[in-house]
Amino acid sequence: MRVLVIGGTEFISLHLVQSLLRDRHDVVLLNRGRHPERAPAGVRTIVCDRKNGTALKTMLAGERFDGLVDIAYAPTTGEDVEALLVALGGRLGHAIFVSTGRVHDHALPMPLAEDAPRTLYWGEYAKLKIAGEDAYTRSGVPATVIRPTHVYGPLNTRNNEMFFFDRLLRRRPILIPGDGGWLRQFGHVEDLADAMAAMLGDHRAFGQAYNVTGEEVVTQLGFVDLIAEVVNRPATFVYAPKAPFGQNLVYDCHAVYTTAKIRRQLGIRPRFTLAAGLAQTFDWYLREGLDRREVDFAEEDALLAVRP
Repeated sequence: MRVLVIGGTEFISLHLVQSLLRDRHDVVLLNRGRHPERAPAGVRTIVCDRKNGTALKTMLAGERFDGLVDIAYAPTTGEDVEALLVALGGRLGHAIFVSTGRVHDHALPMPLAEDAPRTLYWGEYAKLKIAGEDAYTRSGVPATVIRPTHVYGPLNTRNNEMFFFDRLLRRRPILIPGDGGWLRQFGHVEDLADAMAAMLGDHRAFGQAYNVTGEEVVTQLGFVDLIAEVVNRPATFVYAPKAPFGQNLVYDCHAVYTTAKIRRQLGIRPRFTLAAGLAQTFDWYLREGLDRREVDFAEEDALLAVRP
């Protein structure tokens, strides 16, 4: 298949490109050209800002693709999605839109299935992702929506698992917001990339939405305990009402999703357990020398200084 990836040089999309190349697809990237060195050899890049509808029409004129994976978030509006589809002019086989589990109302009982109500519980981010989903759904193009949550793994641009690697290796206490009991669910980036590559062109996925994440659910405290085992450092906890806890793991609700639909309909399941995925990510972290970089702990030191 000839596949257009919107993005292609950041975390998830980099892994997706590798999965597509492994499966011998012809991959073309469309992005703003800020990191040309990250594109694998032989992969063509169309340099264009996806938010510029006029430029999209020019740059995509005459281009035809069997598959499209829309993964870049600019932030992307429903109008941006419509402009992309207009620029392609129907010369497209199957589109995959990367949405988020945060389109759902997290005040509802857990776990959340794909047909759970979509609301603005998560504000503007949810609003834009819902608009993107709807733009693909009503476009007439065979489209699939995927909803990952808390993606982790090598090259992560979210400071989540690395946040705890940094502190445990330096034998610092881990500040825990509240009682650390909110449930979290993580999905390895390679599992997400492989799932997208596997469903491209699969007629069973047309018109469907899928939760794509790991099978395991863990509390905030349990996540740190698991990382401490991987890093082989004891974890010391300090409880605080408000404390930094990764980049985006501190919110006050559970986030748990069913993954039965993608397993039942497409036979897709994760390859990584959470422990195995964290161990692989920690190995990458060490290879890249990230354990030696400077980290600012000033905010945490200030909180610790006022503890009784």
